[in-house]
Amino acid sequence: MGTFTLIFSILIAALCFWSSIKLILLYLKVNGWEKVNATIISKKVELHKKVSTRNSPYAVRVEYKYAYNGIEYTNDKVYLVELIGGQTNHMESAANKKINAIKESETIFVNPKDPQESVMFCNGIVMYVVVFFFGIMSLLIGYSYYK
Repeated sequence: MGTFTLIFSILIAALCFWSSIKLILLYLKVNGWEKVNATIISKKVELHKKVSTRNSPYAVRVEYKYAYNGIEYTNDKVYLVELIGGQTNHMESAANKKINAIKESETIFVNPKDPQESVMFCNGIVMYVVVFFFGIMSLLIGYSYYK
């Protein structure tokens, strides 16, 4: 039983380390991007087009426009995870709260090397660090059962 627990904990830890490090590095990169004011074109709550959980199937969809170096761009990336092809799931009430908190003008983060790439929110590093520590806890628990 100890060997199985150790192997399982190593797999959990590896997943925690991989995902948290990937998102921490993304956070640090995006946090260094230029901040630009954007005008909200549209915002709505909708069901995810991709597969999602039954309990939180809603997405926050926001389309915004911004100017960078005299050129106007539009984008719809709201959360960091969307930059790497992920999605953020919400319950309908939470999604509505997020939508209502978005004003007609918001500060966004724009990639100076590729101004077409932007994201509205760059927050949540604490959650990524907590996930990293869950990986450490998983290893410690697995090792203690292995002994």
